[in-house]
Amino acid sequence: MTSMKTRIAGFRAAALAAALLAGALAASCSSAPKKAAAVVTVKNEAAEFSRLGDGFMVTGQYASALQYHGEALDSNLSVDNVEGAIASRGFIGRVYLAMASFDDARREFTDALLDARAFGKPSLIALCLANAGELAYAEGVSKGDAAGAAAAADLLFAEAEPLAAGDEAVAAVVAHDRGVVAMARGDLAAAEAYILKSAAANEKARRWVELGSNRYALASIDNSRGDLPGALEWARKALESDKAAENSPGIGADLEALARLNRKSGDDAAAFDLYRRSFGVWISLNRAAEAERCLVALNELAARLGKEGYVKRYAELLERIRDR
Repeated sequence: MTSMKTRIAGFRAAALAAALLAGALAASCSSAPKKAAAVVTVKNEAAEFSRLGDGFMVTGQYASALQYHGEALDSNLSVDNVEGAIASRGFIGRVYLAMASFDDARREFTDALLDARAFGKPSLIALCLANAGELAYAEGVSKGDAAGAAAAADLLFAEAEPLAAGDEAVAAVVAHDRGVVAMARGDLAAAEAYILKSAAANEKARRWVELGSNRYALASIDNSRGDLPGALEWARKALESDKAAENSPGIGADLEALARLNRKSGDDAAAFDLYRRSFGVWISLNRAAEAERCLVALNELAARLGKEGYVKRYAELLERIRDR
């Protein structure tokens, strides 16, 4: 749903105050403070593993992302940090979702939701429901049933919406997700309202990656309406957000979207430049499918623009990528 960017980085560790309280109540035992401090250390290690996993996820290094989020899960489980473990399972599920490993993602999301319901924190349940909804949508679309996928996903998002009300970041995620399924249904007015709501919260909190996803979706909405100037403006704003976040996959996607929109508006020269920049990002990330897509467009544009040297160069690059 969200261009597979990590939506909420990290998770809340248990409050240090709770550990200090436990130590005070057990003051007669000299080892209690040391044990409490050790637990906090493990939770901090888990948070660091999670940040490393997020970094690998962003760059599409899924094996490494799974490894580090797995380390975070093990650390959280070792000290019974239930909330942290739920978050770790969610992150692992999102990696599998990005890989289109739907059965693996379902296993992680199901376990996370089961644990979240038992834990009882509404916003955490909402986030787990949002993950489950994104899986339902992605899997349905992969099977060619976009309408059924949107309906199934929105049932989960609708359940999540009131539970997320107390957490602005999670509420922004759910609003974005509801906007995406509304767009899939063709209800562009509802889609725009949901995503603008999400964007306002993300811009206020300076959550640049999430804001980039919002603005990319708003560009898609305007493009669907036939409003090319509006779509171009939102795509430019999406690029600004992803650059602020140094989010390379988002930058590549934004540049490619701008290239497509400029080509659609008849500005082949601008499209050629933007596709070249997008191609450079995808190559740097070793994303062959995206790089190939840009090369196909570049080859066609080079021919239209009379850039014969580039026609030959891009044809040769295409052969190399397809032979890999």
